Amino acid sequence: MINHGVNHRSVLYMVIKIWLLTSFFALSLPRYGLSITLEDAVKRVLDVSYVLKEQQETIKRTEFSYLSTIDPYLPQANLQSSYTRYLNPRLSTGGLITGQDVFSTSGSISLRLFDGGLRSAQRMGSYHLMGREKEKLESLKNDIVYNVKTAFFTALGKKTIVEKRKEAYETAKRVFELTKARFEVGVAKKSDVLQAEVGMTSAMIDVVSATSDYEKALEDLKSLLLLEPEAKEEVEGILSEPTFTEGYERLIDRALKARPDVSYQMREIERLKTVYNEKRSLWFPKIDAQILQQRQDSSMFPEGRQDMFMLNFTLPIFDGIGRYYSMQGATSDVNAAKFRLEEIKRNIKLEIIKAYKDYLLTIENVKMYNELLKQATTNFEQAVGEYRVGKGDILALLQAERELAKAKENLVVSMYTSNNALAYLQKVSYWNGDLR
Repeated sequence: MINHGVNHRSVLYMVIKIWLLTSFFALSLPRYGLSITLEDAVKRVLDVSYVLKEQQETIKRTEFSYLSTIDPYLPQANLQSSYTRYLNPRLSTGGLITGQDVFSTSGSISLRLFDGGLRSAQRMGSYHLMGREKEKLESLKNDIVYNVKTAFFTALGKKTIVEKRKEAYETAKRVFELTKARFEVGVAKKSDVLQAEVGMTSAMIDVVSATSDYEKALEDLKSLLLLEPEAKEEVEGILSEPTFTEGYERLIDRALKARPDVSYQMREIERLKTVYNEKRSLWFPKIDAQILQQRQDSSMFPEGRQDMFMLNFTLPIFDGIGRYYSMQGATSDVNAAKFRLEEIKRNIKLEIIKAYKDYLLTIENVKMYNELLKQATTNFEQAVGEYRVGKGDILALLQAERELAKAKENLVVSMYTSNNALAYLQKVSYWNGDLR
């Protein structure tokens, strides 16, 4: 029974090992995909993003609305025709009517001369609404560029981790071969060989796991770029420590002038001021000029003609208290929008300071992991040298190997985390406009 159990476990171990080897070598084959650089990714997402296309259509609608506000400044021409049948023709003002059918036609041209600023306020309000939507488009672009940058650097980092884990596998393989060679000459134990083989198999499993993580990160990027899942694209670039020398004071000054959400709120304040002007125009008279021609008689094409010119003056004397309180409400809306602008600026300052400190922390992490990698490399080389001459044991060598692999991986993680932190700092400060 014991032998059967041992054989069963051995067969299972061999099956797992064969599957891992098959997966490992399949993942090691070149994929021959197209390369995606950061610049290519940013350019493509700005061309294909559904969010941006939706906002562009919204801007078109506001542009059409703005163009339509010219109508009240233009003269209005109307033509009207009517037919009337009198059921009792003898009873009519001015005496008896010889027929029961009366046809009338009138044409008029009217032009509003003065309206207290109503038309101007409506036109400027539409203009600021259009500008507000354009600022929103820039804000969406800023967000989308940030999302693509983080997805790209994450995918690039995961790809680099795959490379580092392959290096770790090759190192574990060399340790296994060294241990096996020492066992064959009688200076190492069988358990040392088994432990080295376990380390090599674990490194192989790590490669398979890292490749899966990279593929999932790559799918996130491809989804943002609207690429099909089966597309054979690969990220291309060198993952390195980012450099950024600007101080946060300058970043804040730039952001307060250039960030779209600030411009958006300023447009909103101007738009609300035009709403106030609309409410105020209700207190002013309306003056209209009109030229009118009327024709009326009993024939289908009437001959009786009257030409008139009218100048209409309308002034609301009293219509309740609504006009006054509407103006007060519009004033409160303007004041509220101004306070909202100051709150936006306060949040921008806080976002930039926190993002700047986070970025500096990631740079320090890169430096520390660089130093840790140097120490781990020295420790591993020393452990290999001692084991080769018989002064060290396999456990110390395997531990040094694992620490070296982890140090390499931690450095990669710190570098792509630092690049992501810089991307966020650029987003909140609206920096690096050349990639837009």
